Amino acid sequence: MAVEQRPTSGGNGFLYFAVGALIVAVGVLAWMFYNGQSNRSSEETAIERVADSVSDAADDIGDSARDATRNIPQPAPAPAPAPAAPPVTPG
Repeated sequence: MAVEQRPTSGGNGFLYFAVGALIVAVGVLAWMFYNGQSNRSSEETAIERVADSVSDAADDIGDSARDATRNIPQPAPAPAPAPAAPPVTPG
């Protein structure tokens, strides 16, 4: 009597791989969203702090420049020209 043999490897390998990849992707996305959200609600990010510092420094420089232009002394008026000497007549 002939014995029918079935292949020993199943066709479910790709299905297991796809389900595993989806689970890993969901885990990575959840870690990215929850990790980033908890840090932002409690404190500012480093980039925001640097941007605020640069903005404050620019404001201070602008204020200093404005104050410096106010403190420049006004130039003294030019002296009046000396009166011209009368012409000398030969004689």
